[in-house]
Amino acid sequence: MSSPQEEFQRFLAEQRIEYQRSLPEKIAEIRALWQVVNADADAPKPMKDLERMAHTLAGTAGTLGYREIGTAAKALELLVEHAVAAGPDLTLTQRSEIALAIDTLQAALPAG
Repeated sequence: MSSPQEEFQRFLAEQRIEYQRSLPEKIAEIRALWQVVNADADAPKPMKDLERMAHTLAGTAGTLGYREIGTAAKALELLVEHAVAAGPDLTLTQRSEIALAIDTLQAALPAG
């Protein structure tokens, strides 16, 4: 019979494995949303959705021990947040920085 602590650790390990499996899809969703934003940068809802997705990924990844993903997602979140606050028109620099942050997020995916 296992202790509650052992059961919790087993549960957490299972959650980590399942979360790792979902990471490529989550990042693909972020990339797809970025393509929508790039097609129509004046649409505030996709930018807010992108910010929310990056925020959620940053928090959950960090909580489950995927620090590199969490850090990259937080950087993306902050870039999008600042771009939203600056106004509806994205500058070339903002576009470049956000695209690079998404590439960095992709590169942070754990192997396997």
